[in-house]
Amino acid sequence: MFDHFDAEADFILEEQIRICEIPAPTGLEAARAAYLAEQFEQLGLVVVQDEVGNVIGRLESVVDDPVVLSAHLDTVFGADQPVSVARPGESNPYRDGETVPEGEYHAPGISDAAAGLVAMLSIARTIRRTPWASELMFVATVGEEGRGDLRGARHLFETDRGRRARAFITIDHSDAAAVVNAGIGSRRYNVQYRGIGGHSWAHFGRYNPAFALAAAADRLAEVRVPRSPRTSYNVGVVQGGETVNAIPEFAEMDIDLRSESPEQLERLDEDVQEIIRRGHSRELRRRGEGAMEPVVSRIGDRPAGVTPADSALVRAACRALQAEGLAPRTIAASTDANAAMAAGVPAVAMSWGGRSDNQHSVREWFDPTDRSRSLRVITRMLLDLAQRGAV
Repeated sequence: MFDHFDAEADFILEEQIRICEIPAPTGLEAARAAYLAEQFEQLGLVVVQDEVGNVIGRLESVVDDPVVLSAHLDTVFGADQPVSVARPGESNPYRDGETVPEGEYHAPGISDAAAGLVAMLSIARTIRRTPWASELMFVATVGEEGRGDLRGARHLFETDRGRRARAFITIDHSDAAAVVNAGIGSRRYNVQYRGIGGHSWAHFGRYNPAFALAAAADRLAEVRVPRSPRTSYNVGVVQGGETVNAIPEFAEMDIDLRSESPEQLERLDEDVQEIIRRGHSRELRRRGEGAMEPVVSRIGDRPAGVTPADSALVRAACRALQAEGLAPRTIAASTDANAAMAAGVPAVAMSWGGRSDNQHSVREWFDPTDRSRSLRVITRMLLDLAQRGAV
């Protein structure tokens, strides 16, 4: 069975490219979901597409408490981002025409999430004819990225179908030896500074939302956060205004806050709320005419969580990694596994294998070398959990 992944390596790669070239912005995953549903049906699985768009594949005889293998459908890129995979030796449109190095494939989303989805499909093809296939359920989720805020995984674990799962494994990172057993919590905000605007010359002196935003962003950049528990912040989107010679009526930014510690995340959140107010106050003191109160909207709230290192699920992951000659280690990340942990379901995120980098960038790339080893790791985990029963 494990030889299948090497024997089908070329097919797996071409399917990954097909998936990558089906656009799937967060909230617009329907075309890619249809492809996954078709592939599940060809495997003889019963396919259900739930209320939010998740694609679920299982055997008719699936047990009441299956192990769930998952990968997310969506990418961080918008509908206006063209996606055509650049192959080795070709001109790379994502890097000013540079030649793609040998062994690499370049495109937005080629690894995150195309590599995860093709890994799930490949494992499903391999394991569906085993005696333990009825212990498993396969799920392609919507809305994992950005403002999706784990929408698909959250919905899954709000239903009996998800809550009854005895374990959840999502394929969603690049580190072949790592087991993500801790979910990084995050808070995300859209912050909009507002004023009445005006002509840059005739109305000079009015409240300028761009200056208020800049003051807040500059102050945020100075915030010190601990290395342990690891904590971070980011301004990911900045926009506003109409033209160079008009005072903008609004300026907005999207802020991402993360921490391994719920307590540290709460403290950082409180600091950021004060920074937002100070940005407004600072511009108000300089130019008060035409000012309006800022609007702060929470656009994401991912729960932190952990699956203990001595749990049956993490031990199964470590045994599988060791069987493939890898030295396992546990790490934290933010994935669909957060939603499972929050629902009390043991969960981990595992690697899609190969080599890759620059995820969430148009410069993203993937090299399938050694991908088979990671696919064997996950397959070993599934067989281990199916044979042992309880998690």
